[in-house]
Amino acid sequence: MKTNYHTHCNFCDGIADPETVVKIALEKGFDVLGFSSHSPLEGEEWPLAHDEVHTYIQTIRGLQKKYEDQILILAGMERDFIVSESPWQEKRWEKETLDFVIGSIHMVFSKKLNRLMSVDGPQDQILELIDKGYDGNARGMVEDYYDNLAMMVKRETFDFVGHIDVVKKRNKVIGFLDESDPWYMKKVKTVLEVIHSKSVPIEINTGGIFRGATDELYPSQPILRECFKKGIPIVISSDSHDPQHLDSGFDLAVERAGDAGYKKQMILDRNGWRSIAL
Repeated sequence: MKTNYHTHCNFCDGIADPETVVKIALEKGFDVLGFSSHSPLEGEEWPLAHDEVHTYIQTIRGLQKKYEDQILILAGMERDFIVSESPWQEKRWEKETLDFVIGSIHMVFSKKLNRLMSVDGPQDQILELIDKGYDGNARGMVEDYYDNLAMMVKRETFDFVGHIDVVKKRNKVIGFLDESDPWYMKKVKTVLEVIHSKSVPIEINTGGIFRGATDELYPSQPILRECFKKGIPIVISSDSHDPQHLDSGFDLAVERAGDAGYKKQMILDRNGWRSIAL
């Protein structure tokens, strides 16, 4: 069964309208397509706007009905966890019914600059985050990211964790993090313990590698092996912003999952969440 649950369209920072995405998914032989626009964030232009949440969901529901005999279409959202904000269930758009939710972090709060800053934006933003937001303390920034991730898993309800180590996205160019440092894997393992305790799957996300930002999938192979050891289930998704990339890197994701020890992946279909063979 061919599925993707991490899909962006032009309601947020994707380049294509939802129906175009559906048509290309059909051409590529998908059985299930889950849309996951970025949840609204005050002051940011790339996520879904507050006043478009209802329209977004109704648009996906309309496509769900129109193409129901050809493909299962799901209305989801990639929700950003912000420590300083109220819990998700208090959001004014929470009343909207979603089929699934991805829990992700794209921003951390710089106490020095008193503002949110991106951990996976362009290179200049990451340099500003480290140099100005954290006084050059890249380790402190990375630790904050993972502490926030652990807090998200403890506090919120969602279906799977998105791109768990996305904080490494610009490391290939900037070189601010040595992923082989003992402190780094120790920090990651602490988060994985929390994820395991909540029985939440993690995503194998192919987006970084096929867009050239990273040389690895999210998560890296050492992290994926730790996930397998802890019995954490996996969901394979592309994080596509261009529908031509809906299935980019899927063969590699299956290969890496198998190398880590996995034989099954989680999917969401008309029968709910269930595991199938890789």
